[in-house]
Amino acid sequence: MRWSYRLGTLFGFPIRMHMSLLIFLAFVLFSGGGLYGLILMLAVFGSVLLHELGHSVVARKLGLAIVDISLYPFGGMARMASAPKTSNDEIKVAAAGPVVSLLLAGGFALLGWLSASPLLAELARINLMLGVFNLLPALPMDGGRILRAYLAKRVGFYRATAQSARLARWLAGGLAVAGLVYSSWLLVLAIFLFVMALAEEGTAQARRFMGDPGYQDGPQAGRPVFDPFRRFSESMGFRPAGSRWEVFDPEQKPKGPSQADPGQRVYHDRNGNRVVIEWRD
Repeated sequence: MRWSYRLGTLFGFPIRMHMSLLIFLAFVLFSGGGLYGLILMLAVFGSVLLHELGHSVVARKLGLAIVDISLYPFGGMARMASAPKTSNDEIKVAAAGPVVSLLLAGGFALLGWLSASPLLAELARINLMLGVFNLLPALPMDGGRILRAYLAKRVGFYRATAQSARLARWLAGGLAVAGLVYSSWLLVLAIFLFVMALAEEGTAQARRFMGDPGYQDGPQAGRPVFDPFRRFSESMGFRPAGSRWEVFDPEQKPKGPSQADPGQRVYHDRNGNRVVIEWRD
C-alpha cells in the first residue's frame, strides 16, 4: 500500500503528501473544526510548504539536489540527496526556512490588521510560532543544525553533533515536564524531539564509521580516515553519501581532484570486474 502520493511539482521540486495528512484533515473537518478549521489547516500546510521551499531553493543555489518535499501532519521535510559540504552551507540552508516563516508572519499580520480578518491574524500567529520553534537549538530543528554547524568550526562535525543532540535531549525533557503540566501535545512533541535527536546522533556515527569527514571546513576534514569496512565497500562499488571517494569508468576522463580535496579515487572497468585504487596524498 502506498502511503505517500505526489501532488505535483513546484519550482522544479516534487511535492508529496503522506496519507496520514489526509486522515488528519478529515479529523479536523469532522471533529468540530468545520469548514473554517479545514481552511485554516490547509493554509497552515501551505505555510509549511513555503517554509520547506525556502530550504530547497537555497540548497539548490548551493548545488545540493533536492529529492522531494514531503508534507506530514506535524510538518514537512525537504529531502536532500546529499548533506551540505561546509558548515556555512548548512547554516544558509537551515536558516532559510525560519526566515520564510517569519516573513509570512509579518505579511499575514499586516494583511490581518488592514482587513480585520481573524483568519489572517491566526495565520500570522502560527507562522511566528513556526519560525521561532524551528530556531530552537535542538537537532533536528533548524536551530539545532545552525548550532551544530557553528560548533563544528571549532570542535569538528561529530563532537558538534554529540553536543547538539545532548542539548536537544535536555530540551525534550523540559518539554515533557511542561507537557505533563499543561498539554499532552507538548509531551508528544518532546518524545518526537528526543527520538529524532537520537536518530541524528546515530546517523552521524554511521557516517563516521564509513569515513565521512563531515563538513569539509571543519577541523577534522583534512585528516584521512582509513576504515577497512569503508575500503571494502568502496571496492564493491558503493559510495557512502558525503564521502570523498568517487567511482569512475577508467576509459572516461575523470575530473581531477582539486588540491583542496585530497583523497582516494576508485576506478572500475566497463564491466565492473576490475578495481584500481589510486591513493593520492
